[in-house]
Amino acid sequence: MKRPFIIGVGGTCSNSGKTTAVVLLLKYLTQACSGQQATGNTDHAPYAGAYQRRDGFGRWGAIKYTKTELYASLVDDKAVLSRKDKDTGRFIEAGAEDVVWVKSPPEDLEDILPLALDRLSGLDGIVVEGNSAIEFLKPDIVIFIFGNRKERWKNGIEKLVGISDIIIYENESELPEIAKTKRLLHGSRSGIDEVSRFFALIAELIHEKNTERRNNKKSC
Repeated sequence: MKRPFIIGVGGTCSNSGKTTAVVLLLKYLTQACSGQQATGNTDHAPYAGAYQRRDGFGRWGAIKYTKTELYASLVDDKAVLSRKDKDTGRFIEAGAEDVVWVKSPPEDLEDILPLALDRLSGLDGIVVEGNSAIEFLKPDIVIFIFGNRKERWKNGIEKLVGISDIIIYENESELPEIAKTKRLLHGSRSGIDEVSRFFALIAELIHEKNTERRNNKKSC
């Protein structure tokens, strides 16, 4: 079975806006890929007509990664995941067909993340939240969010910035030089300013990555 298409969302620190971006992506991808159109709902208005290339996508899920110190666990209990006070509940409400919550020290991700991927292997795409999970999974598309409190930025973010496709930032003057070479979008933890452009970039990148996949398959 081929691996689902993966989009990773990382950030400089906690509360930088990663979950908000994941929710936005899931609303867009699940609505656009099902062929729905926005009709009179201002919450969905930016999605209408933004996705021009479907590329066979339809069923999306999500993986939420939380760093822990002592042990690794995988939560797939729908009763727990669906709680409205949980980020995973927001993912489900946004349209994720299935969600897995991975709680683990970074050194144990090699063992537990493949289990999470296996649980979601029947889906067409997965949105993954969490820096360490992104480093391990090597998503097809990486989105990185720069929070505006530089003193809270995590160590070692340069590696993720280097592999990112889209950078979302609050203050461009604080961006490292490598980030300025990427596709830049202004936003904050509360949302993205250029939503329609964000969706257009996602559609373009999905198309590019799928074309690469098809070409690589033909050359094998």
